[in-house]
Amino acid sequence: MTDRAKTVSGPIGKALERLEASMKAKSKEKAEAQDISELLTSPQMDLFIATGRAASPKDELATMEHPVYAIEDGDQRILSYEHNGQTLEVTPSVKGRATIHDKDIVLCCVSKLVDAINHGQAVSRTVSITAHDLLKFTNRSTSGRGYYLLEQALDRLAGTRIKTSIATGKPARRRTKAFGLIDAYEAVTRGPENRLEELRITLSEFTFDATLALEVLSIDPDYFKLRKGTEKRLYELARKHCGDQGRWKIGLDLLQKKVGSRQPLFKFRAAVRAISEANTLPGYHIVFLHTDDSVVFYGRNDAGLNAMQMDAVTRTPAMRSRRKTIRGSDNAS
Repeated sequence: MTDRAKTVSGPIGKALERLEASMKAKSKEKAEAQDISELLTSPQMDLFIATGRAASPKDELATMEHPVYAIEDGDQRILSYEHNGQTLEVTPSVKGRATIHDKDIVLCCVSKLVDAINHGQAVSRTVSITAHDLLKFTNRSTSGRGYYLLEQALDRLAGTRIKTSIATGKPARRRTKAFGLIDAYEAVTRGPENRLEELRITLSEFTFDATLALEVLSIDPDYFKLRKGTEKRLYELARKHCGDQGRWKIGLDLLQKKVGSRQPLFKFRAAVRAISEANTLPGYHIVFLHTDDSVVFYGRNDAGLNAMQMDAVTRTPAMRSRRKTIRGSDNAS
């Protein structure tokens, strides 16, 4: 009790005592909240240890929208990209530009960090994870070759440089300098064959800022089962633009630009049609429209089926046949 409360007797004194106690409690809660906020982003914490706890797969919004990663192995070109005033320049190392499959490593780290943030844990740009857990999370082989390919992917991620005007974080921080897709990595090996055991991966500030701001989307775990780079990019774009809604339509030429394909347009068209016919994209159906050279993504949900039924009324018999085929395959599965 304060001196002020002691000098006031009766009901008023008791009320004053309760008010002062309440103010002290609120002040303590505010200080504790500030401590937690500082802990989550504290530069003093230089290592986050990823546990084996299951984490929902996440993807970065910025790199879902733009073709930061190559869809083909051995891409040595410098990519210059501009869309709606946002610019992107990606420079590969001598080992090639990091691919969309290499990105799985970054997504694993991001997913583990988001899971930790959601559980109120402190996080850091440097993520410690076992190589085995990373390979399992991304649906990769845990054979000797799997570990070898993992290290090659880390080399490409560390060597690929990016310069962009795309902003991430809250408040948004605009980058004008080049940085790596990951800043660095450290590998701890064991045994006579020096098999990877532990990895310490330092994410770029670009990725870490986006992660802290939760600028991510949940993705289907089957994403990691896709083996074609074009499939992965089509899924990312569908997930970002179609989401849980029924439908998203885009012209083929703009789709090619967003995917980052360097194929001639007729070959890209054939690739998209083949993926459409295979019907293997998690969560989405793809329909190619010959009439205006465009592509429509439909969600594998009621909204997607309703949108497809509405579109089928005004389109060709082939479109109506496609709707029946898709409906039948969904019922069978």
